[in-house]
Amino acid sequence: MRRNYFLFSMICLSAMCLLTACTQRFPGYKKTADGLYYKFHNKNLSAPQPKLTDFMKVDMACYLNDSLYYDWQGTQKDVFTQLQKAIFPGDLQEAYAMMHLGDSASFYVKADSVAIKYYEQDPNAIGLKADDYFRYEVKLVELQSEAEFKSNLEKMVESMKNASRKALADYVADNNINVKPESSGIYIIPIEQGKGRCPVKGEQVEVDFAAYLLDGQSVGSTWDSPDKLSFVLGEGVTIQGWEEVVPKMHLGDRVKAIIPFDMAYGEHSVGSIPSYANLVYDIKLLKITTAEELKKQAEAADKAMQAESAKALLDYVKANGITDHTASGLYYSKSVVTEGAQPQAGQTARIKFVAKFIDGSPLGDSEQLGGFYDAVIGQGKLLPGLEEGLGMMHVGEQARFVLPYSLAYGNIAYGNIPAYSNIVFDVELLEILNETK
Repeated sequence: MRRNYFLFSMICLSAMCLLTACTQRFPGYKKTADGLYYKFHNKNLSAPQPKLTDFMKVDMACYLNDSLYYDWQGTQKDVFTQLQKAIFPGDLQEAYAMMHLGDSASFYVKADSVAIKYYEQDPNAIGLKADDYFRYEVKLVELQSEAEFKSNLEKMVESMKNASRKALADYVADNNINVKPESSGIYIIPIEQGKGRCPVKGEQVEVDFAAYLLDGQSVGSTWDSPDKLSFVLGEGVTIQGWEEVVPKMHLGDRVKAIIPFDMAYGEHSVGSIPSYANLVYDIKLLKITTAEELKKQAEAADKAMQAESAKALLDYVKANGITDHTASGLYYSKSVVTEGAQPQAGQTARIKFVAKFIDGSPLGDSEQLGGFYDAVIGQGKLLPGLEEGLGMMHVGEQARFVLPYSLAYGNIAYGNIPAYSNIVFDVELLEILNETK
């Protein structure tokens, strides 16, 4: 009987070890059924808990495998987040829902799940491994209902707008600015008078500028730089205030422009420019380029890029002894030749490939896609040059295809591939599948 009791105890202990082993990755932490690791440092069960859609003010720091990722603790910033339904099992929403007002706790959450579910990022592409975890150090400071939060936010925004408007009015009065503001509220004060014409929409302007906050703090300047600011009027690449001020300037004019926040960056903070900031600019119009001149420059640049691309292609095939080419301009050479089957329209060619730019820089390969790639023939889903090349191959063959830009991505940049890029593919045709993949 005593022996049986000892055996039963050992079995129970083993079972307990199996049940608790999963928490030993992070000693001192407990684990929820959904896989969230947690440890409370301070817990007040009598305090309220957040309800779904409540906004929570949190002090929080985040670590990736114990290396600091970001830290909002002690920054004097009010960081609010809304409690929502869990996006994946064991996520941060589950962590928030466990807390009470005033609680502080640590949570471990799977890092790859955060990347995929929260940010739609490939974990491998950003260097995350399958066993990486984010550790969140969280203190729940304040709770507000969704209605309370929105009401408080509206009040805060209106308060900041009113403070900004008052600061602008005080600046104008303190600096004895007597010019009449534009209907937008912008003040334009002449400093130097030019002799040229005013630019119009569609023309490119080049300017020198210095930018300041109302307190005189510099937030940007080109005056001491050889690089000036250029932009095309009407394309919306700059703030509204510039789109109004610059067309009123003559070539050679220099002005002081006082731009209210709603004609500058509004509610956004940009670099050292805070939200709802009024800005003071010192602007000089240096150059005007007409739309026709811009068109000619673009056409000349296009021709130069085409010529450079064509020369690079010919230099490459000559240096590599590739002489065979098709009527479309596709160059090719086969290092392994067989009498196997050729892929037909509607079939799938399973291939291995390595793609690179013509200068040898890597572009991609089938190893990154799981070891092979299934290329559907005849449906326009492949680069024209690659599809043409695969149609020339037999199963088991290995070939190099040199695609001129016209058979690759053309004259438009695509992701990290510049316009007019010639592409080299080293391909092995593994097999032909009758069903499209």
